Amino acid sequence: MKAIQGLFVGVMVCLATASARAEDVVHVSSLIPYQSDKVGNEAVRKECNWNTTMPRHMAEQSDGRVKVTEQNLDTVAGKKLALVATHLHSIGGGSITGPKWLVLEGKLMEGNTLLGNFVVRRQTIGGSFRACSTLESLSEEITEDILKWLKAPGLNANLGDAG
Repeated sequence: MKAIQGLFVGVMVCLATASARAEDVVHVSSLIPYQSDKVGNEAVRKECNWNTTMPRHMAEQSDGRVKVTEQNLDTVAGKKLALVATHLHSIGGGSITGPKWLVLEGKLMEGNTLLGNFVVRRQTIGGSFRACSTLESLSEEITEDILKWLKAPGLNANLGDAG
């Protein structure tokens, strides 16, 4: 009888843990939009896909804490992280062409409640000889910054090189 009770308690703990984990999942959009057509240049916005690979990379690196959705985040229940690219500068040529940077703003919401927000900036003086490759590298660094922040989100945080 005690073995059955112990098993029952173990199953209940596992179910409670799984339920808590499901509530802690944060949804991100499959596409990080540009704030306006003044962010970057037309070639970067057309040719570079860092803003679709970054959400997938974030989900892969999150141990199940982040899930990518194709839905409009306004229609997603639970926690959601809205990201937008506010500034970027990236041209090919490595260190010859000077500094490159990527800046995102993020808002962690649940329903209409703001749970946290941040600005994250990553920059490099070197980078790749291809503008898109540099943005990929910067977005991978930003992913790490965001995943760390999601463990203890707060208001008005400055992440990465912005901190």
